[in-house]
Amino acid sequence: MTRTASLRRLAWVTAAILLATLPALGLVGVALSLAALGVLWAGVRLGLADHAHPTFGIANCITWARGAFVCFLVGLLGVPHLDEGARWILAAAGAAVLALDGVDGWIARRRAETSAFGARFDMETDSAFMLALCLLAARFGDAGVWIVLLGLPRYVFVAAAWRYPFLAESLPHSERRRIVCVLQGIAALAALSPLALGPLVGALGLSVLLWSFAVDVRFLWLNATSRAPVAFAARLLGLLRSLAIYHAIPGRAGQLDRFYARFVRPGSLAIDVGAHAGNRVASWRRLGARVVAVEPQPVFADLLRRFFLDDPAVRIEEKLLDAKPGIVALHLSDRYPTLATASGDFMRAAAAAKSFQGVAWEHVLPAAATTLDALIEREGMPDFVKIDVEGAEPRVLAGLSHAVAALSFEYVPAAKDAAIACIDRLEELGTYRFNRSTGESQRLVLPEFVSAADMRGWLACLSPDDKSGDVYAERQTDRGARPSA
Repeated sequence: MTRTASLRRLAWVTAAILLATLPALGLVGVALSLAALGVLWAGVRLGLADHAHPTFGIANCITWARGAFVCFLVGLLGVPHLDEGARWILAAAGAAVLALDGVDGWIARRRAETSAFGARFDMETDSAFMLALCLLAARFGDAGVWIVLLGLPRYVFVAAAWRYPFLAESLPHSERRRIVCVLQGIAALAALSPLALGPLVGALGLSVLLWSFAVDVRFLWLNATSRAPVAFAARLLGLLRSLAIYHAIPGRAGQLDRFYARFVRPGSLAIDVGAHAGNRVASWRRLGARVVAVEPQPVFADLLRRFFLDDPAVRIEEKLLDAKPGIVALHLSDRYPTLATASGDFMRAAAAAKSFQGVAWEHVLPAAATTLDALIEREGMPDFVKIDVEGAEPRVLAGLSHAVAALSFEYVPAAKDAAIACIDRLEELGTYRFNRSTGESQRLVLPEFVSAADMRGWLACLSPDDKSGDVYAERQTDRGARPSA
């Protein structure tokens, strides 16, 4: 069984167990537990790409069990009251789960199943466990709200590293850090229990934890390679915005599938040039196609690898497509990470449009370039190619010498010359008919495909502030238009 299949089975079993706690937790508690399970599943699913083993592994299953217990603890935050007996039971169960913290690592080492994912999974589970215990202690224990501080330092540390990258640099191994982690757990359990000295033990644990973090921060500061702040928050918000737009809108997946069924069929080969967040790739896989996803931005290429882990029908190409191979300057925007262009003409032209007024190209990434012809030579002739590369579409088509069956390319009214150049290039390759869609409507505007001259004339009449969209082209054969699905 593959890693992802094992994870799905674990998630369904855990969901069933949490649903069985409905009489104890109530509707609110179960809803909180299932929400926490969703976060657990998403985090593990995205992290599996760093697990260099074909199976999920027994050690990770044990860590998952600890994470499932954390989901149950989160659900307890929704119950109105916990009596002393329940608090003692929770403290005892928490102590058993804390003891398991050393078991999963031992098994992973013994079975040669250690991985960067397993280490991160274990650490994040520990952190979530501590925070959940502290939240319960603050809600039902005797220590007061301040005990939450015992579960927060690592999250504050990570958040601070977004602005000060030296905090994210490597720390040397330390037995002190491991011992303090155990003491933190004991202090949190004591604060949750009805133990008379629980608040005092919690305060001592917090003091030791803050001292340990101070030691690590001092070490990182003294050994920092750079203390310059970064605009990480803008990048993170931009990435989350992209994921929400392309993956979280209800009904969007079905809309994509219905639209692309005209171009992509079971067994087809589709190439997504500028795959970004991968919503098209996911749609084409649901339609049964084999997909090559071309994405030069490392953050999105890594995301695609995580999304389509264990899917042999998806190939991720972390490159840029251009007229010829080489190294190309790719301009990036922090606020709008899906906007990346290799075209200086596009940046200058788009600056005149109101929709691009907030776009700043803060970074330049040297990106390795290949050609569409090179991909076709390796992967075969595609049935459909989508090109969305912010004004560099003509350069992509300049690296194509075959008349593919169907393709689409983005048009931006402020840089309409790029779209017109794409039509000119396609006319050199073969006879095509054209249609168009607006924005993310996933709907062809015209009742039938029109000539190159008609589409070229329509593009020429656009004003800079008109809505952008995509042009769709179908190659004509001796028997007429490309057959639809």
